[in-house]
Amino acid sequence: MLSERVKKLRKTNKLTLKEVADATNLSQGYLSQIETGKVEPSISVLRRLASYYKVLLVYFFDTEPVDDIVVRKNERKKIGRKGSPLIYELLQNNLNNKKMEAVIMKLAAHYEDPDGFFMSHPGEECIVVLNGTLEFFYENNTYILNEGDSVYYDCSKRFRLANPTDVETEIIGFCTPPNLPTEEMESNDALTQEQEGI
Repeated sequence: MLSERVKKLRKTNKLTLKEVADATNLSQGYLSQIETGKVEPSISVLRRLASYYKVLLVYFFDTEPVDDIVVRKNERKKIGRKGSPLIYELLQNNLNNKKMEAVIMKLAAHYEDPDGFFMSHPGEECIVVLNGTLEFFYENNTYILNEGDSVYYDCSKRFRLANPTDVETEIIGFCTPPNLPTEEMESNDALTQEQEGI
């Protein structure tokens, strides 16, 4: 569940609600309600938490291991309800033990990340504009990308997204390596060492 994943991130990083609240500009009460499942956070809140914890937003997808390598269009797991200004659609059935993550993002007309908010997380990412126009802020530069254009960048550096037009923008993003919470990375490292006889 989403609430459990949010709480696990905080516990894994040994942080208090106050520390997370101060760093993300969210109230302790609201964070507590998210962790107990009393409220469902918006995409913008999840993006803020993902950036703070240095994980991809797809970490919050509630996925169960599935062997099927095919994802049907109508079976994609989503973050964001119909009508949300930003919607994520996962393009893989399973996030476990993967070397890449792939998502489709739909940005509503005039969507813009909140003022002063920039994403960042370890790894490299490639974005391709499928439809519409994307305004991409990276370091001290602003780029306008149209249908068919792409950008490849180091996503450990701060970036943000916007749709400056009157119509929806649809993009596809690929990121490598996948970002896991500290506890899961340590578990995977230990397993790898055990398998290699270290």
